[in-house]
Amino acid sequence: MLPKLRISSFLLKRLERVKLQCSGCLYGVFYGDGTLLLLSFNVEASVGQLSYEHIQHKFPAELDLCGLVKFGDCSDTDAHLSEVISSVDITDNPIVLQCQLGTLVGLRASFLVHGKLEHVPYETMEAPQLFNDFCFTRLKCGFYLHTLPTPEAIAKEMHVLRKRVADGSLVFNVSQTKIYVSSHCGTQHKSFNSESLIEHLIAEVPIPAETPSGNKKKTVTSSPELDKHYGAVGCAFDVINIDVLRCRTREPAAGDAAPHPALSMCITHEEPSKVQVPLELESMAILCKKTKLLRLYDVLIESICRSLRLFEQCLTERLTEQETVTKPKLLAPRIYHFYPKEFGHFLSCAYLEELSDDEPSVQEKRKRLHRQFALPVTRPYFRRANQCRFQGDILAADTASWTPLLNTHLGVRPSGVTDGKEYLVNGNYHYYHYLQQQVQDKGWGCAYRSLQTICSWFLLQGYTERAIPTHLEIQEHLHKINDKPASFVGSSQWIGSTELSMCLQGFLNVDSKILHVASGAELSTIASELAMHFQTQGTPVMIGGGVLAHTIIGVDYCVQTGQAKFLILDPHYTGPDELSTIQIKGWCGWKGMDFWDKKSYYNLCMPQRPILY
Repeated sequence: MLPKLRISSFLLKRLERVKLQCSGCLYGVFYGDGTLLLLSFNVEASVGQLSYEHIQHKFPAELDLCGLVKFGDCSDTDAHLSEVISSVDITDNPIVLQCQLGTLVGLRASFLVHGKLEHVPYETMEAPQLFNDFCFTRLKCGFYLHTLPTPEAIAKEMHVLRKRVADGSLVFNVSQTKIYVSSHCGTQHKSFNSESLIEHLIAEVPIPAETPSGNKKKTVTSSPELDKHYGAVGCAFDVINIDVLRCRTREPAAGDAAPHPALSMCITHEEPSKVQVPLELESMAILCKKTKLLRLYDVLIESICRSLRLFEQCLTERLTEQETVTKPKLLAPRIYHFYPKEFGHFLSCAYLEELSDDEPSVQEKRKRLHRQFALPVTRPYFRRANQCRFQGDILAADTASWTPLLNTHLGVRPSGVTDGKEYLVNGNYHYYHYLQQQVQDKGWGCAYRSLQTICSWFLLQGYTERAIPTHLEIQEHLHKINDKPASFVGSSQWIGSTELSMCLQGFLNVDSKILHVASGAELSTIASELAMHFQTQGTPVMIGGGVLAHTIIGVDYCVQTGQAKFLILDPHYTGPDELSTIQIKGWCGWKGMDFWDKKSYYNLCMPQRPILY
């Protein structure tokens, strides 16, 4: 019986954007009683060469190669088909999609049955159902790799390490619980049995709850809102955090060891000394929530092995680049998880710690990824700053050192615009406002804070690695370019949208568009232009009028009536960083036309994305 076919709505939108004749590989998840869900694809890296083996290691475990996709009248498909078929492990019937260029009209899906393509219908899985039916595991552990600095030695030692991982000695613990997963006892918990499912495990994970003071502590269990506490920012999937232990009782006891041989002497050739490379590993897997817990152990082991293969690929690529170096240095690799919104799933990359994002070899690596996933090379997706920010890590960082609130607009009340369409900031940002970092800027620092919020957007989207400028650095730059006198440095003088554009150019090499509005009463006339800005640029907008500055991070606009409301991030807030207070009191919220001063003119600074990957 042929599998039932479903295709993620995210994947369909990506397929629709391909406008060049090519072929590529499809990746999906098998779940339930024989359903195949297609989630991702990559196009060929070069003519006649498919890179599916390396690509698959970047996906979470359980997201596997399952077929081929053909765009237009690509002539390479037949040649690639046999190669791909021989590598498909999760089904006996690989899937073939045939797509027209730039459209989903005429999309045809077929399973390969006994050497012939058999057409099948498919269902679209929309985002809400995908988020509801599937979840991810996120696992952290560490190893040391002892190896000679050669590709052959690394491949051999990594093989040994993967065998060690799969020998049954690892035990997994679901974070914040007493749920353990081992090879010989399965998933241990008083309420679980052989029929228990992943969704039952999720129900046992405790979630943080806010105390009256606004601090978070771990309290009661269970949550349909697990993603809000342990998931990734901007992603609605539940994420299960996993800790790793080693079962010592499975290791041979000292008393069982073979006796030492009698003392003897021999002459040996001195071997080159091995180096030790720390491997801080973080791996992910995707699971249907209806999957039985009995499968969890094997899935977690596979996720570790995929990350180890990523490390191996990263280390050997670097050694190949250093072929002419007499004594190549092995750098420590690290896993970074990314969640491109176009994908609807996570993707992982391994980067070497001492190589910056602007290193030519790292740039070339990212450029290949953009091409393989049919992504534009005009904006960054896989820079370190683009990595996922998981809620649990943010909470831990907040307790260790001060960090501004992230994405304070998530969860705000609706605007109330009838038949309106929301156009929002695209990406992550930090909320900067009065009195943060012990700076007494109340009454004059609102535009400085708006600039800091905008700079945080460029930092968090991977466009820069520069730290957020301080008030003093902003003033010093304006004096340096002869816009302000020396007396301005260290003063409490305010700045406007023009000064902001100068600072963005000086600090980040970012151009800005300045828009003038004669009065607050006329701001509704630029709603369509703001909507276009958020669609094409997606950056926060600074608006200044009189002596006040605000940050616009969205607009809700009805084309038919012209009614508009603006999503405002207010830098004049002076209280503690408590999200509930900020949203309830309207420091981050939708504002109508009555919010603006009808007698004051306004200037908007609209930063433009630089071309970067």
